Amino acid sequence: MISIIVPIYNVEKYLPKCLDSLIHQTCRDLEIILVDDGSPDRCPEICDSYAALDARVRVIHQKNSGVSAARNAGLASARGEWIGFMDPDDWADPTMYEKLLQAIRQSGASLAICGYNYYDESYHVDAQRIYPVRENELLDRRELLKRLSDMPPTVRHGAVNKLFHASALKGISFPENLRSSEDVAFLTACMKNVQQAVIVHQPLYQNLVRKGSATHGALKTGSLADSFQAHKDMYEMIIAAYPDLKDHSLAFLMDVCLLKYTETKGKAAMLSEEKNAAAKKRLRQMRRFIKKYAWQALFDKEIYWKTRIYYLLF
Repeated sequence: MISIIVPIYNVEKYLPKCLDSLIHQTCRDLEIILVDDGSPDRCPEICDSYAALDARVRVIHQKNSGVSAARNAGLASARGEWIGFMDPDDWADPTMYEKLLQAIRQSGASLAICGYNYYDESYHVDAQRIYPVRENELLDRRELLKRLSDMPPTVRHGAVNKLFHASALKGISFPENLRSSEDVAFLTACMKNVQQAVIVHQPLYQNLVRKGSATHGALKTGSLADSFQAHKDMYEMIIAAYPDLKDHSLAFLMDVCLLKYTETKGKAAMLSEEKNAAAKKRLRQMRRFIKKYAWQALFDKEIYWKTRIYYLLF
């Protein structure tokens, strides 16, 4: 059985499309765990109505505690041999979980990953980012970790386009103290238990790009600063397992941190004087972090020489 966990908060406009895509999966051996995270809109009512229609749907109502706590509540309740996650404003191709499970059984991997397509709020696909369909691919652990630190990552850091064997998640939870990059921290812990992964090179997961969502520009300066530690932990996990990936992973770490530093700097300029002071403190912390690793990056052959000069000036 597959357990699919959906954390839900303030998405009544989008939730029915998500839930319809799950109850109509061609793989029928599912339990669909809906975690209502104290949603103030009609989401609790929508969840209960789907549970009344389909016995595979179970609903957990809890006070608002954040997406990580909601996912963790789902994990604690999950009974499946395989576990997947879905965001409540996204949806799945009807064959998604059947194809992921089939790829796992054919390959013997403990993790399956599929591709994304991206849609705007009018449900028009982004034609510039259509996922290229090709044959499935089996990755050993080294190649999997390498692709997690490609720039941009060729294995995405989100939990939602993946199907995990429950044993790979034993004792692992989403960190509830982070305000961003909780998926990065979760995957870092999971990857220690994954020896092989199969990639199903088809866009089976459909990602809705909403303006103002956390994924697309609404993160606050503190949240951006939080992500530094999560990416640092992933970098250290990768080079501990495969020291030969140090240059590759360091190049990724530096790119991510500089992008988030630049975004924080831009947001800080638009804040009130009081909030700007707190943002400037975070910027100093982020800058110290970058400078610490910039010295190592000066000798990183995977980083373009002009970028290395920029690090030296930084």
